[in-house]
Amino acid sequence: MSLHIEYSPRTGRPLLLLLHGWGLHSGVWQPVLPALQQYFDTVLVDLPGLGRSAALAGPVSLEAVAADILQQVPAGAIWLGWSLGGLVAAEAARQAPERVSGLVTVASNPCFVARDDWACGMAAETFDGFVSALATDPDRTLASFALLQSRGEAARETLRALKSLLAEHEPAAVAENLMLLAADSRATLSGLALPTLHIFGDADQLVPAAIVAHMPALQPGARLRLYEGAGHLPFYAAPARFVADLVEFAGDGL
Repeated sequence: MSLHIEYSPRTGRPLLLLLHGWGLHSGVWQPVLPALQQYFDTVLVDLPGLGRSAALAGPVSLEAVAADILQQVPAGAIWLGWSLGGLVAAEAARQAPERVSGLVTVASNPCFVARDDWACGMAAETFDGFVSALATDPDRTLASFALLQSRGEAARETLRALKSLLAEHEPAAVAENLMLLAADSRATLSGLALPTLHIFGDADQLVPAAIVAHMPALQPGARLRLYEGAGHLPFYAAPARFVADLVEFAGDGL
């Protein structure tokens, strides 16, 4: 299946593959991309059915999405996934650990919907409400989702940027991709042995900051960062710190 993929010139720097979140596309990385490209060669991917990428031909699942991307991108990259992209990146590392040199998730919850043994997710009723609303009024639902993501110190600028991004491309499979957020990927994370960094914002309305206390039980060796004042897009709220954390992660022997 054809994916929209953008490569920066290859310079021999560490390779960083960036995956966006639900409803959006790889343009979400543009504000921080010039700074990242001072240290990394980058690969920007629009997830299947979102942005400029065609939808999958068959059923949509994390397994299928990750496999589709793995077939079309070079090996040896650090996979960085924001929100839904973090679930996809973790699944890619599970499927092909020899092709993924490191994993970074940003504002990504391995189990976005709360369960009896996982309180660090959104209520099932809230998620079901999004699913129903998307079926009847997709534009308004995407706008509401953007508003939820726009909290913290950079709220106004973030909301303005997200609204602009949403207007750029009509996603081919936005409803199918929303259902990916209902997956429970905790076992996937627990089974990974590669270097991992998880970044969260303490003002995130979609991924509670309390998740930081639970992540070590899933991945004892993973690094954790919690950005004060950051909402669901920590790389908008604290771009310099975000780049510095990635450079440090990539420089530690990956």
